[in-house]
Amino acid sequence: NKKSFYSWKMDETYIKIKGKWHYLYRAIDTDGLTLDIWLRKKRDTQAAYAFLKRLVKQFDEPKVVVTDKAPSITSAFKKLKEYGFYQGTEHRTIKYLNNLIEQDHRPVKRRNKFYRSLRTASTTIKGMEAIRGLYKKTRKEGTLFGFSVCTEIKVLLGIPA
Repeated sequence: NKKSFYSWKMDETYIKIKGKWHYLYRAIDTDGLTLDIWLRKKRDTQAAYAFLKRLVKQFDEPKVVVTDKAPSITSAFKKLKEYGFYQGTEHRTIKYLNNLIEQDHRPVKRRNKFYRSLRTASTTIKGMEAIRGLYKKTRKEGTLFGFSVCTEIKVLLGIPA
């Protein structure tokens, strides 16, 4: 989904893996389609910075990025702007605009008792996202913006498309 150019919603949530808290960064587009996920041990500016940079390299700059008011994400976004990324992008931190991604976390958090390690949790979550992508309304309607179910699954599982 290379043309996810208008609005992204980004958030981080926490999940427990082997009794320790880890942080899952997720981004979706306006239609609720998952752009990327990233599981980290820490919730800090460096992790948010790396995730935002990874997104912009993959999908180019959107017009709007909606996040919560997490200090790590806000400072990472400002830092990336200083380095020339997200120049034409508006950063919105209005609480209720991020509801779509907050609701999208539910299936991931519901199954957290099965996560045994960081690696298996990451693989499991990527698989869940790929399967959920098949059932989302816009996915069923065929090739929206050149979307291919096979390509999307390969990308989410880290297999060269």
